[in-house]
Amino acid sequence: MMKRPRLGALGMQHEEHGAEMARNGWASGGRGEAVTGVSLVGMKSLEAIEGYIDEIGPNARFELSYQMSAELLAQAAPLIRGRVVSAHACCPSTEFFPNLASADPSVVAQSLTDMETTLETALGFGAGIVVLHAGYVTDLAMPSSYAARKPILSRPEFLNDVRHADGAICGPEYRASPGYIPYAERAKERLVALARRYARAGVRLAVENLNPRVGYLFHSPEEMLELAALDPDLWLCLDVGHLYITSFAFGFDYLEGLKTIIGSGKVASCHLHANSSEPGRYRDDHSSLKEQGFPLEEVLKIVAASRANLIVEAVEDLAGNTRIVQKAAAGREIL
Repeated sequence: MMKRPRLGALGMQHEEHGAEMARNGWASGGRGEAVTGVSLVGMKSLEAIEGYIDEIGPNARFELSYQMSAELLAQAAPLIRGRVVSAHACCPSTEFFPNLASADPSVVAQSLTDMETTLETALGFGAGIVVLHAGYVTDLAMPSSYAARKPILSRPEFLNDVRHADGAICGPEYRASPGYIPYAERAKERLVALARRYARAGVRLAVENLNPRVGYLFHSPEEMLELAALDPDLWLCLDVGHLYITSFAFGFDYLEGLKTIIGSGKVASCHLHANSSEPGRYRDDHSSLKEQGFPLEEVLKIVAASRANLIVEAVEDLAGNTRIVQKAAAGREIL
């Protein structure tokens, strides 16, 4: 197996310096001043990063992406060092996503190894938060490539729980099903231990709500409240686009769902993007916040009051979307 470059090889800060940066408050999310930033998932080159910084200026802040290779991290470090507020696991990118729900010890061991590497990356860049997709309703390792992941999520054991075939969307009863519960419980137990490990290093572990797809864990406001109550060191990442899809699939009021999760007091970071979902249509487009039909003003009013970090995770018009969020965070008119 090829060894990944260590932090020293990537030209980053020593771990103790990174831990100090992570604790200093400006990158903490909900502890001190909240930050508006952008996910690097929408930037595929150094030129794109440079262009964004040129447009936004000295206040440009970033979330490291799970799609970033060790090589790209090393190349980008001079541009973004001192500007990184969070990292999305796994970072650097890995062949598989973490699956803390698996009953296979080898899958869990690799997941924890990858999360340790991600913690090292976060510390090296001074990030105060690491965002995590907690796991899946399978013992298998889950490929990070969608093309490789789709056949696993189409396996026969998932079919009985599919309510909407387009997108393999589940219903609200899925989380109470016999096939789901043991995976959720294993993930919760391991999340607590991992969150405590991260907290000792000065970094917050934030679990993200996922799309309501069969095979994925933790979609609903109720589940996010359960996660928030597990341990003082376990935090949440509220993905407003994913929750928008879930509101149509599960039939709850979207804005009330947002308020419920924010009301936990445990949201460290918000992922901000829109999509074209509606009743009977479920799309995780990660489109501009100005997507027609998306309740932009109401959403930003709710999340801007949360003191969580506000991270644009759209894949288009990143500077324009950042300016919209900056205006909302400052209490100004956005349109």
